[in-house]
Amino acid sequence: MNNSKNTYHPIKVILHIIAFLFLFLMEQLPLSILTLTKKQLGSKYASYIRYAPIATIILLIIAATILIMTFKKAQKFPSQPFTKGTWTVIIIATLLTIMINFATLPFMKSSNENVDALKLIAGNSMIILLIFSIFVAPILEEILFRGIFMNWFFVNSPLLSVIFSGLIFGYVHAPFSATTDWFYALSKILLGIVLAGVYYRTKNIKADITVHFLNNFLAILVGALASGVI
Repeated sequence: MNNSKNTYHPIKVILHIIAFLFLFLMEQLPLSILTLTKKQLGSKYASYIRYAPIATIILLIIAATILIMTFKKAQKFPSQPFTKGTWTVIIIATLLTIMINFATLPFMKSSNENVDALKLIAGNSMIILLIFSIFVAPILEEILFRGIFMNWFFVNSPLLSVIFSGLIFGYVHAPFSATTDWFYALSKILLGIVLAGVYYRTKNIKADITVHFLNNFLAILVGALASGVI
């Protein structure tokens, strides 16, 4: 991501891998609290639904703080200011994400593990799910998968950095297995590659956060219109 060549240190790479996995688990933990059901908890569900959202918000604040602090140390170059060129990249990238979604959506399965988890969260706290999907996820996921990943791995190989950022982003949304919805996985991989390209091109994490926000907002809006909610 920066112009100076970085020396390859195996130990440093291993430590970065361990740290990245820890940060990923920390980013995933808050919402996972809201995936339990009344069937699983029985009489404890009333207490759970009262306190789980509070615990989720507290953990999100902690996770966000650690991710932002890590990102600030990871990025070795100064963020570039927004220009007309930045907005051009954002518009083009947003149009690409729309094309990816429309091209892959007709071939996706009606449900998958990620969608099922989101439905469980929605059943426990629709408000937190909407806030997370539209605002929190674009920020935390971009900081993690672009801001931290692309400054820690394949720094001297921008193309590999962009591609692997997309692959890992796709994998965590749709883990590869015999039951994987490959069109859903492909949509996430391509989305991740586009977002990584935006970060590499603009040198400003806020640019790919903006594209990610627009992607999620439009997806929710289209889903709401299709279901007749609005």
